This record gives sequence, C-alpha cells and structure tokens, in this order.
Amino acid sequence: MKIKLFLAADFLLSIIIASYTYFTSEADAAINAGLSLLIAFSPICLWLASPVVLKIARAVLEKDGIKINHLKSLEIVSEVDTVAVPLNRFLMNGDYFVTDLVPVGLSQPALLGVAATAEQKAEHSLGRIIYKTAAGRGLKVHNVAASNEFPGLGIEVMSNGSTIRVGNPAWVEQQGVAVNNSLLTKIDKLSVYGKTVLLVGIGRMARGIIALKDEIDVDAKEFLMLLKRKKMITVLLTATGKKTVKGLVKNFNLDAVKTNLLPEDKARELQILRAQGHTVAFITNEDRDAPAVDAADVSVLLQEKNLSPLIVEEEESRDERAERNLADLKAELEKIKLFDEDEPPEQNAAETPPSAEPAPVAKVVNLEDKVDMEIPTPKKFLTVRKIALRAAELIQSNKKIAYLSWIVLVPLALMNVLQDPPIKLGPLEILGGVGIFSLMIIFNSLRMRNGVEQ
Repeated sequence: MKIKLFLAADFLLSIIIASYTYFTSEADAAINAGLSLLIAFSPICLWLASPVVLKIARAVLEKDGIKINHLKSLEIVSEVDTVAVPLNRFLMNGDYFVTDLVPVGLSQPALLGVAATAEQKAEHSLGRIIYKTAAGRGLKVHNVAASNEFPGLGIEVMSNGSTIRVGNPAWVEQQGVAVNNSLLTKIDKLSVYGKTVLLVGIGRMARGIIALKDEIDVDAKEFLMLLKRKKMITVLLTATGKKTVKGLVKNFNLDAVKTNLLPEDKARELQILRAQGHTVAFITNEDRDAPAVDAADVSVLLQEKNLSPLIVEEEESRDERAERNLADLKAELEKIKLFDEDEPPEQNAAETPPSAEPAPVAKVVNLEDKVDMEIPTPKKFLTVRKIALRAAELIQSNKKIAYLSWIVLVPLALMNVLQDPPIKLGPLEILGGVGIFSLMIIFNSLRMRNGVEQ
C-alpha cells in the first residue's frame, strides 16, 4: 500500500513540476525536469528494501530444514510476543499407550474390540492408537455400516445393529448414554493422574472406559523455557478436558491454559489475544486446526509430529490383511455381545443411526497449503525468530538507504526547474544515481546470507 501511495505521489509531483517548467521555460526543459523528478522520487529503492532480504532469509532457513511458505510472515515473526501451542504430540511425545481398560458388563478384550471397531477408520490419533492396540493383541474388528467423526469430541458408528460411541465422556453423555456413578468416579480419578479417558457407549448404556497415557516431551519443555526467557507469552490450546490437562501441564510454565476447545474455539481464543494487542504465532500439528491457522498472525506447522494422513504404509498393509480375513473378523465379533443387557436387539436397532453424511463440523484440509511456515522441531521456531529479527534490522537499514536516495536525488532533480542550475543532471544521470543506491541496498541485503550468530 505504501509503495502505491509513493508511486501516485511521484507521478503527481512530476506532472506538477513539468507543468510549472513548461509555462516558465521551454518544453524540452519541462520534459527534462518532469522525467528527472519522476526517476528521483520513484519508490524503486524502497520497494527493494524488503523482498531481497526476505528471499535470502528464506534460503538460509531452508538449509536448516525450515520451509517458509509466505515471505510476509518473516516480517511478522519478528514482532510476535505470544506463542500458542497444542498439547498432543507437542508438549507430550505423542507416543500414547493404553493403560487402563475398565469394562462394564464386558470383558476387557471385548471392550477394546468394540472401541477398535468404532475407531478403525478414525482420523484422530487416539483412535488410531486404540485400533493399533487391538490389532496388536490379535482382536478382530467388525465392519461398520455408517460412521461419523466429530473433531475434538469422538466418533459414532453403526455396527452389528448397535450404535457405538467412543470419545470425550461429556460428549458421549450428551448423546443420551447413561453412565453409572462408579464409572464417573473412575473417570475423575484417572483424569487427575493426567490420563486421557475415553468413554465407550453401546446403545444407551456406557460399557466402559479406556485410559491412555503419554510422556512429557523434554524438548518441548525446554522450548517453552526458552520462550519465557525471551519474555514471550505462552498459551496452551487443547481439546483435552481440564482435569486431564491439569495433571499434565504442571511441569510446564505456561501463562494460560485453555481446555475443551473445538477447532473453532481455538480460532476464537486466538482472535481474543489479537484483539488484546498481541501478535500471535500458532504452532500446530493437526489438519483440523485450519480455523485457528486462519486466525493467527503467524501459523506454523510442526512437521516432525504431524501424523496425518491417517493411513501409513504399515497400517495400510494391516488393513489389507483385515480385508482378506473379513469373514473371520465378523465371526469373531459375533461372540461379543454388543446389545444392552436390559434392551432387546430390536429396540436398540430402532435408534437413529449415525448419518452417513458428515456432520457440520470443521472441514479437514491440508495445512501445508495454508500455514505460513513449516518447522521440523519446536526449537526451530526460535531459529526462525532469530533470522526474522536479523532480517528486520537489514530491512530498516535498507529503508534508510532508500530515504537517503530521495534526500540526495530529489533536490538535484528539482534544480532542473531553474533556468541556470548550479548542478545540472538529466534523467539519465538521475537514473544512474538510483541505480547506485539500489546496488547499495542489494549489497546490504546480501549480509543476510551470514544469518545470525548462534
């Protein structure tokens, strides 16, 4: 916008000077004065101040495994004072494992098998862990007639005539699933220990809970400490419940913790921070965080721990084996009683099945097409910031050179208005001066290749 304004002002002033000279002198002098001022006051040097530095900075970062998708974001990173981070696969390692199986009216293998049936095509990492755990124990899963996943909440499927729901306990209860008091007490107890608890419902009854545990990521903890040393605000945004998060983040020095957030809620929290005057960088590893990516000043994708897409080579081969043995899988799961003991199959089957059409939830997109930058590890964000601060310094010095070019060349160009100027420089000489100052900016920008001292 500034460049366009300067360009408009340049043309306007040149026309005014040319017109004045035309009425006070000859036509040739008017053309000479107008062209000289047009060249001298052109924003060429100012335009060169940023892009050359930023392109070199991007090349420097690419050597460090960092991908910058939008050059403008490098300028914004130097102003960031708040960093919002996720919980799963960031503060925690992401190596979840099942720690507790608490069934109600089922055996532990049956509970895990039912949950795996629901999660066999889930996109959420916890669903994949449950499916892989069941497969690793040799449990067979049944085919599903319809499936609907609710990001940040859970999944609902129709299998063997029953509606199976696996997910956040509060969400499962909201779907009309009855949970007995002993199960609620167990959920609270496991959450206090920092475990992620998923409730499994079959029909209208809760049939058990599955608890998963993760380990603290030491690198992420150190990363947050480094941010604090730089006087930056750290905020945790997660879909995990408050009780679970409280047991996990006590080891992290966070300024704010926001829990039970859907993707749209994360975006709203970022908008609130920006409205309060903060410049916010949002680091994510989930494709579902697209709304928050759009809401942040700078969006960062953590490549190392991004587990999307769902099916990797090992899991795909396992699914192929499962398809080949589909008949055996169905026969095995027929042994597991999916219907509520106090409900006949006909009544349970009369429930409204999950719609085959997706619910109106956040659209899953490829974040690589949306984020400003991609980093392999959290600490690389600090590398980006160092380079960005260095780039900001060079851009400021480049702008000073651009302003200096105006201070020197504009008065020389205006001398052409005089009938007998003390120094007479035509458009070609002024153009040469602009070229000299442009080269000064380019050579100054090349200092970016040295990066910053580590």
